[in-house]
Amino acid sequence: MILKNTNLSKLFSLVAFFMVFSCDEPQKDDVVSIFSDSQFTFHQDQNKIYFAINAAKTMNGIQIDSVTLDWYGSSRSNTKDVLTLNDDGLEGDIIMNDDLYSIKILNDSTVIKNILKDDSGFVFLDFNVIYDSEVLLVRDSMKIGNIIPRIISINAPDTINRPLDATISLETISAEVFDADGLETIKWVGFTSFHIDGDSIMNNGNYIYLHDDGSEIILYEPNITSGDETKDDGVFSFRIPIYGQGFTEPGFQTKTGRFVWRFTAQDLLSDYTNIVEHEIIIQ
Repeated sequence: MILKNTNLSKLFSLVAFFMVFSCDEPQKDDVVSIFSDSQFTFHQDQNKIYFAINAAKTMNGIQIDSVTLDWYGSSRSNTKDVLTLNDDGLEGDIIMNDDLYSIKILNDSTVIKNILKDDSGFVFLDFNVIYDSEVLLVRDSMKIGNIIPRIISINAPDTINRPLDATISLETISAEVFDADGLETIKWVGFTSFHIDGDSIMNNGNYIYLHDDGSEIILYEPNITSGDETKDDGVFSFRIPIYGQGFTEPGFQTKTGRFVWRFTAQDLLSDYTNIVEHEIIIQ
């Protein structure tokens, strides 16, 4: 999931403001034309943050010195991080000398103080475009937007033993999921099963869905429910049928061997969690 906001056009016309700190007032160039296209992008899948702004090479004949960013994260009351943007094609800047000054940083406390956690509101940042003694300050705020769900934990055995006779055992598999936008925004949680030994995907590649329904809904007749203990608590569950060794019909066989179960979740905006894998042996 990538959260991207480029709202400098709105910044100039509506809500934000800029200030010029200088010994002399700019005389020729329109200040608004000097910079444009401020950008903030939260690459949640990489846990990285990208910042950028387009700045002219000169202002009133003065060459640009540098572009810095004051980053406050989710509140202007935070102590700011000061970052230096570049146009050298380095540190997240894509094309050198295209007047787009940018940086991509790891969203980690070892890099910045104001890391993004489960925030879904606004972020606050100031761009400083510096021409000799003149500093153009662009004060901005941008909405983070949708936060992707996150799988907190998987509750599943490492080994499942099939019954010795012609009976069926039900193994409850659970995944705890969190969404900063609210559990009600989670569309579904499920997993696929890859048979390592057979190099094949089980269940025709379809997801096996988990449920957070408190076992109130009958999923299969006559009375098979999900096995979920508590409704709407963020723990999604399903009871997997394991057929015993006494069954001989092809439709009532549980394949044995090593499997990788790949868990994921999708929210109502069609964004996915990062995949969490669990390896299991059925014997």
